[in-house]
Amino acid sequence: NINKIFPNPFNPKTTIEYQVAEPANIKLEIYNIMGQKIDELKNKFELPGVYIVNWNGSLNPSGIYFVILYSYLSQCL
Repeated sequence: NINKIFPNPFNPKTTIEYQVAEPANIKLEIYNIMGQKIDELKNKFELPGVYIVNWNGSLNPSGIYFVILYSYLSQCL
């Protein structure tokens, strides 16, 4: 669950706060308006809790960006 992104709009840095409810593999990615992935901020296993990630978009042109949070539950064998 993405809690908040601040400041929004931003120039050139923003902070993304998200929450993990269950132990899961997390992937946090940034996409441009054309649907192209331009950055991967996280790709790891995380325990339940609130997390904060900073993104520096200064290397990208001004525009609209989408933050996508994927969560894959771990499976125990």
